[in-house]
Amino acid sequence: MAVRRGSQRRRRPLRDERVWGVGWVAGLAVIALAVGVFAIVAIATCLKNQHNPWEDLEGVTSISLSPGGACVVQTSGSAACWGTAGEPPDREFVSVSVGRHHACGLTTDGSVTCWNSDGDPWISPPGNGFVAVSSGISGIDFACGVTGEGSLHCWGTSFAQSGPPDGAFTTISLGEIHACGIRSDGTVACWGANDLGQATPPPGTFVSISAGPRYTCGIRANQSVMCWGANDAGQAIPPEGVFTSISTGRKHACGVRADHSVTCWGQNAQGQGTPPEGQFVSVSASFNQTCGVTIGGTVACWGTDR
Repeated sequence: MAVRRGSQRRRRPLRDERVWGVGWVAGLAVIALAVGVFAIVAIATCLKNQHNPWEDLEGVTSISLSPGGACVVQTSGSAACWGTAGEPPDREFVSVSVGRHHACGLTTDGSVTCWNSDGDPWISPPGNGFVAVSSGISGIDFACGVTGEGSLHCWGTSFAQSGPPDGAFTTISLGEIHACGIRSDGTVACWGANDLGQATPPPGTFVSISAGPRYTCGIRANQSVMCWGANDAGQAIPPEGVFTSISTGRKHACGVRADHSVTCWGQNAQGQGTPPEGQFVSVSASFNQTCGVTIGGTVACWGTDR
């Protein structure tokens, strides 16, 4: 018998076939759900058990943050680092300055030693007699140090070696592509990028300086704070009052007041500008995080990347 086109009908699957197909799909769904639940539980457990590197530290004297890591120095002189700050050498340190891809430490014998984020040695200046060191916070790897005689030495990329001004200095602070230092007479000298005025310091004398990515802040001789350069988030508008130390982050800055409380200004989207209550001796600001050393020698941090 002839069959017309289009009149053929598909064979309906048997009941067992339909049940098997539904069961197969349901089985995959159950497996996927189980895997998802396991992953969520595993991640939650991992985060819950993640150890804050500064949680058990005591006797901390200073801290330095970078966008992905940090280093602290303890009363014993040992340095402890985590994240992209790399593994410090077994030396006794006075202070450590962390950059984006390296860190440099001032040792108790006046020398400076530097290491990469992988822990391998990085460029270090020859000789000793240093009293201060600072690492660049951008992808341009450079560092500068000040000797006890006031000489300023920089190493790393060509930028570092092409700009330092002459004269005697007491301290130095490096930003992204600019740097500022305090001369022996208390005035500030800067060099490098100056598109937003970050390398044009005001007149007057200063006792402390901190260079941010595109702005700079300093503590004057009367202990008030003045900032210059980029101000798109209010980072260059410090509050009034007396400050003993200061640190500039990406778009926020924090300072320790005379009563040991911390005040921050500028961007605060991640809580980096909302310090906890307590008494501090120093503070270090990074991109979206700030950490401070308490008078008891412990570390407290606020913001993201904790």
